[in-house]
Amino acid sequence: MSKQTKFIFVSKMLGWALLALILILLILTPLLTSALLKASVLPIGTLESWRYIEYSQSALMKLCVAIWVFFLGGCFASFLNVVAYRLPRGRDVNGSSKCPFCETELSFSENLPVYGWIRNSGQCRTCKTPISLRYLIVEVVLGSVFLIIAFFEIINGGTNLPFHRSFNYQGLVHLITKPKWDLIQIASYHLTLICLLFTVLLIRSERLQVPRKIFLWGLGLGIGLPLIWPDMTLIAWQVHDNHLIEIGRGSSNQLITFAYGAIAGSACGLLGSWITLNARRMLEDRVHQSTIEQFDCVDDVIAAMCLVGIFLGWQAALSVTLFFLFIQAVSLLLTRGNRPNMVAPSVA
Repeated sequence: MSKQTKFIFVSKMLGWALLALILILLILTPLLTSALLKASVLPIGTLESWRYIEYSQSALMKLCVAIWVFFLGGCFASFLNVVAYRLPRGRDVNGSSKCPFCETELSFSENLPVYGWIRNSGQCRTCKTPISLRYLIVEVVLGSVFLIIAFFEIINGGTNLPFHRSFNYQGLVHLITKPKWDLIQIASYHLTLICLLFTVLLIRSERLQVPRKIFLWGLGLGIGLPLIWPDMTLIAWQVHDNHLIEIGRGSSNQLITFAYGAIAGSACGLLGSWITLNARRMLEDRVHQSTIEQFDCVDDVIAAMCLVGIFLGWQAALSVTLFFLFIQAVSLLLTRGNRPNMVAPSVA
C-alpha cells in the first residue's frame, strides 16, 4: 500500500470516526437521556456519572468548531492563491482550478484545503508536476489565523479589542446559542484586511506588480462596510484614555477617522520603504538587482499600509510599521548578499 493510499484510508477512517462521535454524543445521547428521565427509568443518582459525557460533548463541540473555522480559513487561502496567480497574469479568477501544465481540472477532493495537497503528495495527479509548497503553507497559516481571530474576538468575547466591554459573554455556548453579531462583524472586518494583505504578499513573493483593482476593492470594503455597520470601526482618530468616542454612521468623526488612517498608513508605508531601501544599500557591497527590484514594491507597500490605516486606524498603522521594520531587518540580515530565488506556483 502506497503512502498516498494509506493517507486516504486514514483520512476516511478519521472522518467516519468524527461523524460517529457527533452522532452518538451530540444527537443520540441527549435524546436517550431526555427519554429516560421523562420515563423515570434513569435514577437521579446516576446522573453524577454522566458529567463525563457532558465534558466529552463540550470537547467535541469545540473540536468541530475549530475544524470548521480552520477549514473556512483554508478555503479563503485556496481562493487567494488562485487570485494571486491569475490576476497579475491578466486571467479571470472565475472558473475551476486547473493544473497550468496539463490543464487537468482539479476534482472536489483536490480542492479541499490542506487535504488536497497532502493527498496528492504535492503533485498533479495526471502529469505528476510538483505543486508548490507555498499552497499548503498559505492554507495552514491562514486557517490558523482564522482560528486565532475567532478565539480572541468571538469566543473569548473580544478580549484583544481596545476598550471593548463584551467580556460578559464568553465561551462556545454563547457563540452557538446567543451569537454576538457585533463581535462577528468586527472579526469579519479584520479578516477581510488580513485576506487582502495575504493576497498582496503572495503576489509580491513572485516579484509581480499587484493589480490596482485589489487595492480598490480593499478601499471600498474598508470604507463601505463601516458605513453599513459603524461598530466595525473601534477607535476614532481622537481617543480618550478611559472610553471610546462614539462613531456614528456617515458622521464627520467617522470620515475624519478614515482620512487620518489613510494618511498615516500611507506615510508609514513610505517611511518603511525608504528605511528598508537605504538599509539594504548599507548592508550590501554594491547595488544588486535585488535592491533595484525593491523599488517596484514601494507603491504596493504604501497602498497596503493605507488599507491598514483605514481598517484599523492611524494608531495601529504606527505599530504595524514598527513590526514591518523589524521583519525587514531580520530578512535583510538573513539574505545579505544573496539574490532572492524566484518562487513559481504550480497550480491555479
